[in-house]
Amino acid sequence: MTDVANSNREAGWEHVSERRSATTRVAELLGIAVGEPVMETAYRFFADGSPVQLSWSWEPLSLTGGTPVEHPEEGAVTGVIARMDAIGRRVDRVVEKVTARAATTSEAERLELPQRGAYVLVIERRHYAGDLTVEACDIVFPGDRYELTYAIPVPD
Repeated sequence: MTDVANSNREAGWEHVSERRSATTRVAELLGIAVGEPVMETAYRFFADGSPVQLSWSWEPLSLTGGTPVEHPEEGAVTGVIARMDAIGRRVDRVVEKVTARAATTSEAERLELPQRGAYVLVIERRHYAGDLTVEACDIVFPGDRYELTYAIPVPD
């Protein structure tokens, strides 16, 4: 939400975290078995009271369960990298895949988009500590309101 704050708009957000069983897709993203327990956190972000982004995050409870960072937004430490550091897992890589597609009915409703013809940008992001996927998330933006720009360092 730094982008919202930098644009002189009032930023806000809501979230709900729940224990779930990994679906086939979530299990594939995290590299765990279907049905294993995960913490799922659903977010909706706002700018000046209007919804601008949706996000769903999944973390394997085999990693975070029973630790002070089990609930992503309720502890003293927030943010994936800082939370994983707090339990001794150093995130050393983040991988993102960006796609565009038609908005689902639910996404259109939650983002206040037209029910027909709206498209969204989707970022599938994974945080890794070595070969271990410590968090996976889907981030959904209205496709007509955002531009994604990346800076990629070139090694010497």
